[in-house]
Amino acid sequence: MRRIAMLSAALIGCAASDPIHAAGQAALRDRCTAAIDASGNSPPSKGLKETAIPLGDQGVLFQFTAADGGVYSCQVCDDDNPAMPCGSMGLELSFRPRDGELEQLPAELERKCRGALQKEVKPRSDTRTIDHAMAARIQTTLTQTDARTVYAMQLDGGSYRCVIRRSDGSFRVERQEGEEWRPIAAGLFY
Repeated sequence: MRRIAMLSAALIGCAASDPIHAAGQAALRDRCTAAIDASGNSPPSKGLKETAIPLGDQGVLFQFTAADGGVYSCQVCDDDNPAMPCGSMGLELSFRPRDGELEQLPAELERKCRGALQKEVKPRSDTRTIDHAMAARIQTTLTQTDARTVYAMQLDGGSYRCVIRRSDGSFRVERQEGEEWRPIAAGLFY
């Protein structure tokens, strides 16, 4: 266990000594703290003890520990950078109270919706996980109800929407065909 801690500290130290890597890691950290604060969960990100574990090309795992022992975990990849082989768009955020169960939290839902849409409409022959040019062309508008978060999306003249059920984090991406909405993707965001 001590060996793992020493190796993690060495990796973190190497990453911090590279100014370009450190700046990129700081931007990823900022995305995590913004997601923690936007989650409405308590405690907020300010004053939490931070640990960063580099995951190579797959980004960074940040852990933020509260004084009461609760821990936020945030796995994030630089999904805006075409040179990074990220597996998806949007970060993963969870919280485990000191004596409680791990809970996935909603985070970067708009980014996740754009990622799901571009994945479904790009040509099947395109083997990239993220088509950055297409994702950048997607325009979104947020609507919320007590039960759902909905992102209306426009892409190259087509109308789509991403419907997220708040109770369980399930989502559905739909394409408008005339007056009908047809599902093209579904899954879980949190």
